[in-house]
Amino acid sequence: MSDYKIIGKNGKEIFTDISLHPGEVLADELTARNISKQDFACQLDMRPSHFSDLLHGRRHVGAALALKLEKLLKISAEYWMRLQVYYDLVEERNRQENAA
Repeated sequence: MSDYKIIGKNGKEIFTDISLHPGEVLADELTARNISKQDFACQLDMRPSHFSDLLHGRRHVGAALALKLEKLLKISAEYWMRLQVYYDLVEERNRQENAA
């Protein structure tokens, strides 16, 4: 695991408050590859409504789905999992800051 951190001028670690859900990235990838969302949902063995929820950030990418995406798109499962974890961390960090 990497110890890579972005450090600001004040010596403190910098965090971004911008989050990108993996579903947004997946939607862009499908558009770039000219792949039908309905066809891709079938390839993933997902109901179209569940797939739509994923694309709109209402469902998360878990390990099983990440592996399916890897197989179909040749984009590593680790990439999809990192996107999801980073999204979750940013969202939770924002929730906690807003609650304080």
